[in-house]
Amino acid sequence: MNTQYGSDFTRKLWTDLDHILLVYVGSAAEFALVEENHWLFYTNKLPSAPLERLISTFAWNQKVMMTSSRDAETLAKTIRGFHDQVESERAREEGGHPQISNAAFRAVGAMLIEYAIRAEAYLEQREVNAVEKENYYFDQVGFFKAMGIDGWEESYQLFHENHAEELVSQLKVNTYTVEMFQSYRKDLGALRYSLLVQFMAWFVPESVREELKLKKSAWFKPLFYFYPKLHGWGLSKIVHRTLLPPSVLKGLRTK
Repeated sequence: MNTQYGSDFTRKLWTDLDHILLVYVGSAAEFALVEENHWLFYTNKLPSAPLERLISTFAWNQKVMMTSSRDAETLAKTIRGFHDQVESERAREEGGHPQISNAAFRAVGAMLIEYAIRAEAYLEQREVNAVEKENYYFDQVGFFKAMGIDGWEESYQLFHENHAEELVSQLKVNTYTVEMFQSYRKDLGALRYSLLVQFMAWFVPESVREELKLKKSAWFKPLFYFYPKLHGWGLSKIVHRTLLPPSVLKGLRTK
């Protein structure tokens, strides 16, 4: 029997728009500190359309969680093929053997793992239990391994501990960090950008917030603590339509 990929908990996270958007909020902040973020500038995808580039990553991940176990492996190879093609194009243009490192792939995978769990804790106002964390971790890691991404720990707990150390030791402001945030502002507009930055400041781990020098504004605190109360209600859909570009809502399929 060809069963659906992943656990019920994993599919819950990736069929809910609020969860996906919070993964975007966290990843948009953290990826700006990844040393190899220059790859997105090479493709010219992120500077011209940062939302489109990052949301496309989540749309693919969401598609995986809605497919069969057999088809998930095919999707993994397809996604890796896209990256291999970019590497080949860059080699032809610039010479040498430029490659997206395993560490860079792993950094993005870590964001999809950690921020989805962080979003669940925030939106549902509860501690995500150990079984849910492990199930989600192995669902994601299984797919990443099918993509050829190695170096994953044997448990979520060990991964989480190592990743917390990596946030401090490896993520630093770099050549493209400021330019990336400028791209966010240009793509979102002033109002949406200010809300994004405040959500980042209140949502991401303290080490990421400090490295980016994000300041928590007092005016946003009530909004941040009130938003989970809207989760799952029709009013949240109105907020989505108000704050999100139509292209984002169209690009993410939710229940």
